[in-house]
Amino acid sequence: MYDLNPNVAEAQAALTQKPLLATSAERFLILDEIKSSCKELPQPKRFARFLSVLLSRVSTPIEPYDLIVGRCVDRLLTQEEEKRFQAFLKHPDHPKRQVLFSSGHCSYEWDEIVEYGLPGLRARACASLAERTDADQRAFLESVIEIYDALRDFMLRYADAALKKGMERVAKNMKKAATERPDDFYSALQLLWIVTLVDCAYITPNPTLTLGRLDQILYPLYRADLEAGRMTREEAAAYITDYYCKHNLIMGRGEHQVGDATNSTTFDRICCFDAPQYLLLAGTDEKGKSAVNDLTLLFAECIVPAFKNPVAVVRYFKGMDKAYPDLWRVLTGKSLQSASLMYYNDGNVLKTYQRLGIPENDARQYIHFGCNWPGLGVKAGWMLIGPKSDKYHAYNSSEEAKELRIPYMRMNAEHGWPEDLMIVLRELAGREAQGITIEDVYAGFFGRMADFIDRKLAHLSHELEVRRRRPAAVLTFGDCFYADSVRDAACFSAGAKYHFEFQSFYMFGSVADCIITVDQLVFIEKRLTLKDLLIATDANFKGYPELLALCRHVPKYGSDTAHSNAHVKRLAETAARMIIEKSRPYLERQGLFLEPCLQSDTWHLKMGESFGATPDGRLAHTPFSQNARPANGSCINGITAMFNAMLSIPADGFLSGALNLDIDPKDYAGEGGHALFAALLATYFSGGGLHAQVTAADVNALIDAQQHPNDHRDLRVRVTGYSGVFVDICRRLQDDIIERLK
Repeated sequence: MYDLNPNVAEAQAALTQKPLLATSAERFLILDEIKSSCKELPQPKRFARFLSVLLSRVSTPIEPYDLIVGRCVDRLLTQEEEKRFQAFLKHPDHPKRQVLFSSGHCSYEWDEIVEYGLPGLRARACASLAERTDADQRAFLESVIEIYDALRDFMLRYADAALKKGMERVAKNMKKAATERPDDFYSALQLLWIVTLVDCAYITPNPTLTLGRLDQILYPLYRADLEAGRMTREEAAAYITDYYCKHNLIMGRGEHQVGDATNSTTFDRICCFDAPQYLLLAGTDEKGKSAVNDLTLLFAECIVPAFKNPVAVVRYFKGMDKAYPDLWRVLTGKSLQSASLMYYNDGNVLKTYQRLGIPENDARQYIHFGCNWPGLGVKAGWMLIGPKSDKYHAYNSSEEAKELRIPYMRMNAEHGWPEDLMIVLRELAGREAQGITIEDVYAGFFGRMADFIDRKLAHLSHELEVRRRRPAAVLTFGDCFYADSVRDAACFSAGAKYHFEFQSFYMFGSVADCIITVDQLVFIEKRLTLKDLLIATDANFKGYPELLALCRHVPKYGSDTAHSNAHVKRLAETAARMIIEKSRPYLERQGLFLEPCLQSDTWHLKMGESFGATPDGRLAHTPFSQNARPANGSCINGITAMFNAMLSIPADGFLSGALNLDIDPKDYAGEGGHALFAALLATYFSGGGLHAQVTAADVNALIDAQQHPNDHRDLRVRVTGYSGVFVDICRRLQDDIIERLK
């Protein structure tokens, strides 16, 4: 049987030992050479030409232990190459600005890639081309066909390289994947990896690509191979494990949201650097029935806890833990090893999409496609990612162009909703003598939110209208793998059925805690005036130690008190209802909507670092709360109380609400501890919990790792929707994770 130790060891070494400044040298050198060429061609043609040249010239490295083939050469640059690289990044003809438009944060129709293979996809594009007379559309489809051919030729070069090394089975499999419709598990998985490799290593900075529901897509081939005796379960496990290994070989070091060029590889050097790829497991099918099968369990068993990618996204449905105890035991066991794994509640996501107005059959096609966000898969495009209106050259006037070039409005104030709340509180303090109540706080806060949502939707609507004037004017790699894009000859960022942007309640826990505190101390107990409270916060509580203690003593979100839970419920329900109701007319008219989210990624660090103190007792320049999680230190009554408090959030109100669940593995040691943890997690989700991702780490080990990093290179932690090598992430993020675990 296959010895996968070299494969796994190589992948682990790449994650922890690859030089920080390693660069995809071949990619950069080739693109630098051709960056100013073919300017007479429309963007789709130029994109296809660039990719064809790139894939015809990059090397095809293979190791004798490879089962799944496809690598990218990452190395340190020479001094001269480094100078050239820095000039390349600043050059006005840099390809990512004019040619290689990103298709990141998305998924492809992986099922159709397997069903048709490259020859079938090419034939479909040729049939669509035969029906076109429009110049834009013909250029679009001709470019799609050229990209299919470039992929085929790239794969055939790999097959030749394998043959020269005497790896006949690998060569035969690669040739089959390149030239035929995959009819077995091995060739299908190889084809899927090459499509992933090209996007994640050669085209898209920060690809964050969703790999789809491979336990569903590949299951028929898997079963047929087993029944015919062409493959054993152990062989399938070996292919999957090496597929996992390959995802980690193309990554860099460090962390992308808080890190920078001084402590991280960055996406400029390695496209995939710190981008997650998401593998969806379990969940329900198009009829709402369980989609769990034998391959679901095998994909789970093959998860290597030391790896960062792919991130396994488990679509939990009620009763799954009891119906599939072996699967639940494997998944929760991997979580107790801090594996790159997260859980989403199928029922909550489906209810929220349907409440927005999305038909059930479309809602059931949802995927997890970004750090903490679901999307409608191949039906919907994220407005923020992909070519925007300026790439379509379709403005009617310079005034219109100027209007649409304003920054995408993802948040209202510079410091998120806590800043908006503070603005409202200051306004109310100015008329406190006239009489104010907690109702005025809510009215002022949600008045600001409503105004922002109205402006944001109007802006997005105009942006989408401009894109749709010339939908075939631009092309991304992803368009080659969307049936609708090929059928309609339209870029996905203009032609998708749905388009969406997030409307997140940034730092939800911090806002909730501020309102809870103000209500308790100012309006209920009348211990102080709002003006006095704000004077203390403006002073960062210096000279006000008793007032600071008073603010911190109020039970906050996560403590599971009736008072705090009531405010959490009201805040969440009001925000969700507002976002959904304001989105519905745009959804009906344009297929455009806002996704209600409780998400902040690592913005809670950046925004908190530059903002003053807040009434909840948070000091100036310290982190806000993260995602849907209560603020650090507020869960004073334990994990069960935290779960109960989070269940105050409506199950049909939000599509994203990440919970970093941080535990000490000693608390769940042995079979009994594992069973307790598995039951705890299942109870949370059965009660309506939306999301969880687990870091199981000893806080003392993390503290020691800050002092002796080389002794702890195996430590993995959950950052937000992805994992990090603890010793490679920046100090302030390390400190925040340590605070989460205390």
